[in-house]
Amino acid sequence: MNTQVITPITFKGRLRHHATAAIATLSIAAFAALSPISTAFADTLRMYTPSDPASLDPAFFGTTTDVYLMNNTMPRLQTMALGDEWKLVNDVAETVDLSDPANITFKLKEGLQWANGYGELTAEDVKYSFERHKDPELGSYIAGEFDALIEVELTGKYSGIIRLDSPSVPMWQLTIAWTGGVIVSKKEAMENGGKLPLPPKATLNAYTFAEFAPGERIVLKADPNWRGETPDFDEVVMIPVSDTNAAEIAFSAGELDFLPTTASTTEQLRKQWGDEATITQLPTIDFTWLGINAQHPNLTDPKLRRAIQLAIDFETLVDVTYEGMEVDRATGFAAPGVVGHREANLYGHDPEAARALIQEAGLEGQTVEIQVANYGLRSTQAQLIQAYLSAVGLNAEINAMDEATYWDLSAFPTTDRQITLKTWFGNPEVMYALSTFTEAGFDGWNWEGYASEEYDALMAQAYETPDPVERGAIYVKMQDMLEEAGTHSFVLNGPNTIVTRKGIVPGHWPDGRPVFHAFKKVE
Repeated sequence: MNTQVITPITFKGRLRHHATAAIATLSIAAFAALSPISTAFADTLRMYTPSDPASLDPAFFGTTTDVYLMNNTMPRLQTMALGDEWKLVNDVAETVDLSDPANITFKLKEGLQWANGYGELTAEDVKYSFERHKDPELGSYIAGEFDALIEVELTGKYSGIIRLDSPSVPMWQLTIAWTGGVIVSKKEAMENGGKLPLPPKATLNAYTFAEFAPGERIVLKADPNWRGETPDFDEVVMIPVSDTNAAEIAFSAGELDFLPTTASTTEQLRKQWGDEATITQLPTIDFTWLGINAQHPNLTDPKLRRAIQLAIDFETLVDVTYEGMEVDRATGFAAPGVVGHREANLYGHDPEAARALIQEAGLEGQTVEIQVANYGLRSTQAQLIQAYLSAVGLNAEINAMDEATYWDLSAFPTTDRQITLKTWFGNPEVMYALSTFTEAGFDGWNWEGYASEEYDALMAQAYETPDPVERGAIYVKMQDMLEEAGTHSFVLNGPNTIVTRKGIVPGHWPDGRPVFHAFKKVE
């Protein structure tokens, strides 16, 4: 197997960031009715997922469930390796040559078959999959990720050259080997007006779709065309549950085999399940931060934004909400071990200084709104932030809304957002996050209203800086600028806690994202 340790390679444009949209909540009785097995050693692996899928077309995906399903049913040229180290391995590519990052050559493995009779995977599918994002009529959500792409030139039935308009440091890592690089069947897409149906029939991975009952379950079956190691489980049943407490109850009732959960419950879960489950805490490259919208009328004064940063004791907030766990406050978007990681934040907890700034600005009693997605952990954090802000003389209100509304830019416009606490999926290349706050990256996800020509110039410099040490120094400065503007306060990176039923060894990426075919039964 060819492996490549990630030293990311040029990316232009905007990124779509992904959130979990909670859709359906099932009762435990419903779990019992839906689950066809009762032991971990049967042929079905039962997985928790936070929602129904919204779209499994890489041009339109948006939820955690979408990502999980695309990771386990659809192909890429390269993908992430299993284990503890972020590195790339070939997926459907036999070879990839990144020596010229403006002209990337690839050759596919021959004889790979799309499911359900859609024929052989060829380089024409790769060309179509990437170039379709540049079609304005398609309206791809991640079109900006392909701004640097000129074309995919076909050099044979199974080979081609990905031609970019300039050497692109992060494009491979951020797009081609990530979710945007999912390859689709040209034949199936053309049959459906250029988009994939939900779920797609033409999959190419260890599993394909057997059933999709919205609000109830998604059933995957092992694909006989799969040329990798035979999965231990013939079937994977994913059950959407929007409430993590209900999911934990379902696990206790024996109706789930794998469950990502919040680290704050880990010790309780160990006591509850004892030897019946394995509980593993993993570091992640995801990031949680407090954003303060400099463009909102209530928050335009930089003294007020600085006061908000100083008022909140983020270390205590993390300790309280992750009691008993070894979780540190984040120093930026770049987690430890990621290029661009900062050693420390610029501002700490100083309520006296915060109070003085508010008085100096004449803003005692100013109303500000803390806006969060309404679930247990986030609600607790919002209440702590409210208490800190109230203690320095602000009238802090909490607006907790369901996740679907919170992440819906049409339902909750960026201009209405004030102080937001949120988590985004990470990427081993931190440009994934930082590019959002450039002028080119603004597409509604810059909830902080941040704008800086100097910052944009630094991003352009980072695009063309292949040396990770030099690029990391640029990223450190950019994160300093975000914090200095009073628009960003960094909270934590991860963690991710996964719970697996006794008798099953999970397969996953370094941050715990499940790889279904790698789950193993053990005696």
